[in-house]
Amino acid sequence: MSTEPTSIEGSVTPPTSIDSENSGVGASSQANVTTGKRKATPQRSEVWSHFTKIINSEGASKAKCNYCQKKFCCDVKKNGTGSLKYHIGSCKKNPSNVVDPSQGQLVLPRKGVEGGEGHLSTWRFDQEACRKGLAQMIVIDELPFKFVESEGFKKFMFVACPRFHIPSRTTMTRDVYQLYLDERGIDKLFTVTVDNASSNDVAIGYLRKKFNPRGGLVQNGKYLHMRCMAHIVNLIVVEGLKEMNKSVERVRGAVRYVRQSPARLQKFKECVVVEKIECKKMLCLDVCTRWNSTYLMLDTAQNFERAFERFEEQDTNFRAELERGEGWPSVDDWTNVRDLRDLLEHFYEVTLRISGTSYVTSNNFFDELSEIDILLRDAQLNSNFDFNVMAIKMKEKYDKYWGDIDKMNLLMFVACVLDPRQKLKYLEFALSEMSSSEKASEMMQKLKESLYELFDEYKPSLHSTCSQLSVSTHVSLGEPQQKMKRRMQALYKKRELEICGEDKTSELDKYLAEANEEFVEDFDILLWWKVNSPRFPTLSKMARDVLAISVSTVASESAFSTGGRVLDQYRSSLTPKIVQALVCTQDWIRKSSSQEDIKKIEEQIQELDKIENEAGAHLIIKELEGLRIERLSLIMEGSHSSGRGQVVNRDIVSGGTNGRSILSILLTHVQVAKEYNK
Repeated sequence: MSTEPTSIEGSVTPPTSIDSENSGVGASSQANVTTGKRKATPQRSEVWSHFTKIINSEGASKAKCNYCQKKFCCDVKKNGTGSLKYHIGSCKKNPSNVVDPSQGQLVLPRKGVEGGEGHLSTWRFDQEACRKGLAQMIVIDELPFKFVESEGFKKFMFVACPRFHIPSRTTMTRDVYQLYLDERGIDKLFTVTVDNASSNDVAIGYLRKKFNPRGGLVQNGKYLHMRCMAHIVNLIVVEGLKEMNKSVERVRGAVRYVRQSPARLQKFKECVVVEKIECKKMLCLDVCTRWNSTYLMLDTAQNFERAFERFEEQDTNFRAELERGEGWPSVDDWTNVRDLRDLLEHFYEVTLRISGTSYVTSNNFFDELSEIDILLRDAQLNSNFDFNVMAIKMKEKYDKYWGDIDKMNLLMFVACVLDPRQKLKYLEFALSEMSSSEKASEMMQKLKESLYELFDEYKPSLHSTCSQLSVSTHVSLGEPQQKMKRRMQALYKKRELEICGEDKTSELDKYLAEANEEFVEDFDILLWWKVNSPRFPTLSKMARDVLAISVSTVASESAFSTGGRVLDQYRSSLTPKIVQALVCTQDWIRKSSSQEDIKKIEEQIQELDKIENEAGAHLIIKELEGLRIERLSLIMEGSHSSGRGQVVNRDIVSGGTNGRSILSILLTHVQVAKEYNK
């Protein structure tokens, strides 16, 4: 017999050989044998229209692809047709899979998808682009790597894009880390902004050791360590609150007592009406570890001093309950609270300004620094002894971090010089007002040295400058007119250097010699440097880097707060390298909300705050077209103490479905109640 495999098309069965022993059997016996055999079952699967069934030399059944001639096992008892179906969709020689790579499909992205709404574009299948998009989805949505191997995802991809080859979890881990390396792109490190934890000093030293050998630091890391301004402001305020703690505790106790039940809060509101106190805000309880919430509590409570006195007359347990704790807030306590509230207001506004993400430039640092200095000096002159002691303690904490120029990063003063409204003259005047003349003179000398050293770091080398001027003076007739024009300019510059000599005045000297710009509130410093970059090409690059320095870590810490969700109890086996890649890459590729979305969120939070302030009140809703009247009781007891109000706010800010649904329900009820009151 031949050793070649027998080709079987469709349901054709191979010929049966008959032994010589049976050759003499009668016709009737042969007929019985033939009729006793079972007929071959036809192949009913659709895959056999793309495959040919063969038997190889070893007698095993194989299925050969009609397009790429690849062979697969197809034994009836051992193998199914699943692998054949998958191959049909991925076979590159299958005519139904062959797509012209130059031919794209027109797509119209929906709202919320990258590309915007209404922008028509072309799309074509790209395996690498799909893998990159899958890696971004894993990072942004904080999905586990095993998600790509889940049965549901595989079914979805088979329906959505059968040609996409789904990678394994190991491959996806490599793709995510590669995405992190691509997005990082750090060639040179200027500054690292951290808080005042002692462990950060060790981290800064480690970065210097890693980046310095390969020239990855500006000025060998002289300006690498930048202390977070928001944390220092927090330390200053906390130091002051220690001295005024008794007055704050007494007011906090009064607010807590009123807010403990809706009945007390309703009675307190009646006292507010009787005393004719016009204030849209209502009492709120603070979080003891957050001074900004303490400021908001005092800012509201100091308006209701007379209401507290009347409430004490109507509630006999009020004073007795407070006396068991820190005591009843006296007139002196209310005076201390008002003085403290006025002082904290300035620090609260400073914190809001330096914690921004889209408008803060480092030149504002010195303005905030000088404002705090003047504020604390004025507070020390207060006639109130307790307030005076508090201001002295805060000034001591201020001098610990910002009183000595050797402990400060000089880039903050360089940023002030790069503000065309201030420059060296304004800085010298301000420092002389904030300290003694000798100390101010010493600080200015160090600042000028650092300023020129940093400028020399950005200044192009002499070799590159000379190479630009060494242009051939020979002009051929075939050269373009534009090139001839440039050569003529080079000849002119060369002649000027021969006659007048080299102009040794640097860009920095010219910039400092010019008159200062006027002080205007809406001055756009980045636009100024963009317009004047042709005049100061080197200095503008230096200003671009210095003005972009972050003076606060508040925004970056909010980005890294996702670490607890990335490394949860189900993903605790991730290596530190992968955790770093997931957290950093998520912040880099996630787009920030548009200004309209931010404004809408702020308005919704303000509406929610109004609802919380009306806690315990009953909103009466009248249904349209004469339907029955329903009473909706919105009782949000202890929203601040229990944390429920904070959870709602967090969900709204993060765009959670929970927050949006709660907010929409509450806003709908408020709107209906307003219509009913009309």
